[in-house]
Amino acid sequence: MKLGVVSLSIGFLEIPEAVRFIKEIGGDTFELSTAEGVHRGSLDFTESGRHSLANLVQSEGLSITSVAGYSDFTLSDSEFVREQLEGLERYAELAQSLGVKFVRVMGGNAKPELSKPEMVSNIIAGFKQAVQIAEKYDVIFALENHGTLVNDGPTLVKIIEEVNSPYLRLTMDTGNFCWAGNSLEDAYDYFAQVSPYVVNVHLKDFVYENDEVQFVPLGEGLIDFKKVFNMLGKVDYQGSILCEYEGVGDPRVLMQDGTFYRDEVMDQVKNATKSSLEFLRSITEG
Repeated sequence: MKLGVVSLSIGFLEIPEAVRFIKEIGGDTFELSTAEGVHRGSLDFTESGRHSLANLVQSEGLSITSVAGYSDFTLSDSEFVREQLEGLERYAELAQSLGVKFVRVMGGNAKPELSKPEMVSNIIAGFKQAVQIAEKYDVIFALENHGTLVNDGPTLVKIIEEVNSPYLRLTMDTGNFCWAGNSLEDAYDYFAQVSPYVVNVHLKDFVYENDEVQFVPLGEGLIDFKKVFNMLGKVDYQGSILCEYEGVGDPRVLMQDGTFYRDEVMDQVKNATKSSLEFLRSITEG
């Protein structure tokens, strides 16, 4: 089992620095972020840029587990859906060119004018088309429990089972169920429900501050990771496990307002990421 980092969480580092940092703290692999401005704009997805990235990763003895894609299928508008499919094709082509099997994808954010059943139905219809793209490029779209709409076990299982394709599976984020307002007890139930479909894992830990989720380094919060790993072990999960520290906030927001590039913030994230990976290795190898 490979252990590593979601690169978005250290997106203040240029990509060569990020790769070397992951190697330095003992990581084996990472999810490659594609968010706007991430890694200080140093990512180059031209043919030569991809070749350089692949060489860099190989030279450090690492691998890329997944490409982070963004998608929203909550609406049924044909032009909107077409744009989402075109975006997913770009992510799938990028992943294929880098020799990466998984593309992390999203269901989309809730729309106030639509009911949850309507949006989930639209998501299912969207991914029934999207899996044809995944098959074309021989990658797997890994839907994350993200946001407030697609962030409970029954909804995720419904989407996977109704799309009914081996090219759509799940990215399980251990912090997001409770971030979305579910109890920790419910989160454990959801982990068990979704684990048979999981191909990619993001690890977050948290505590409650003023009844709100506050992310902390792994091992310093409420989640019993041995319990989570036992669930994954029961379904013979063989994929990567990736640390994702967001204790200072959403990296995409922090990049926009400049907070992400303050020395004290960068130091906090780097230290928390290192301690998280050390904790992860201690319980997986211990």
